[in-house]
Amino acid sequence: MRWSLPLALALLVVASFTPVLIAAGTEAFASAPAAEADRAALPQLTSFNKVSLGDGTVETLYAADSAKRPVVLAVRVDAAAMKSLPSTPTHDGQTCFDNGGDGIDLETDCASGHERNLWFPKLDGLPFQWLMFNWQKNGHGPTHVFDKPHFDLHFFIQDFSARNQIRTGSCNLVINCDDDATAKKPVPAPYAPAGWGLPGAAGRMGNHIIDPNAAPANGGAFTQAFAYGTWNGHISFWEPVVNRDWVVSEKPGVACRPIPQTPQVELTGYYPEKMCTRYGTGGEMTFTFENFVKRTAPAGANAPVWSSKTTSGQTAAHQH
Repeated sequence: MRWSLPLALALLVVASFTPVLIAAGTEAFASAPAAEADRAALPQLTSFNKVSLGDGTVETLYAADSAKRPVVLAVRVDAAAMKSLPSTPTHDGQTCFDNGGDGIDLETDCASGHERNLWFPKLDGLPFQWLMFNWQKNGHGPTHVFDKPHFDLHFFIQDFSARNQIRTGSCNLVINCDDDATAKKPVPAPYAPAGWGLPGAAGRMGNHIIDPNAAPANGGAFTQAFAYGTWNGHISFWEPVVNRDWVVSEKPGVACRPIPQTPQVELTGYYPEKMCTRYGTGGEMTFTFENFVKRTAPAGANAPVWSSKTTSGQTAAHQH
């Protein structure tokens, strides 16, 4: 991996923040022992999509209100999977580039760990279309930030076909060099989180931006963190990052934190304000987006041209 500690430290020096984002990025999350009843606060969840992972499964689930608006969006790694997460090879070969021209080495020529793609239901106003789930047994850069075993949960707003056009290559984190530049094109205000830094762009993903004043980039403990993904000057995904070792050692009944919000959104819809991790009595991990609220894009907002549908379900003009 090519992310490094100097880059993270540089971000700490140059970043500036708005008061809202400082509060959202640094507020401590609430936690409770697994034996408590907090996990029962979740409404009944409906399974939507399930795929294999190790000896178990990972699945997407949801709860909606009577008008089919999102209430909870969830990702669950069952107990069998938590006990048998893939360890060899480091990467499953879905995001690779043959740098040496001598064939793909799954340890040195690849990124993304072990990847699973899952889908979300078409709820009214839900901006997220699908999930790119990554299990990273060795973590990744920046060093001393995300270099522990963890789960990357990419909640994509960008549609699946457009994501598939992001090529692998020799730049940054196994990304085509032209696509690296496109991925890192700045997101204009007011749709960007002020002061967030650029840990790196990745093939088949896009760029990742983080708050360098929040844990773990600021030296705080790595439990669960949050990043935004960008592509061609737009927010393309929301990404919680969850430390596996923290989950299995602390067994949080429920651990929640606020999600840092951008000042404005480009697509009108329902967006979550809180993210939570729960460790179940059977040994499963359930991650959730909660507290969905409607946010309205300002008049004249430049909606992403790669989104095949608006969040209200109306077909949008797909420009290229």
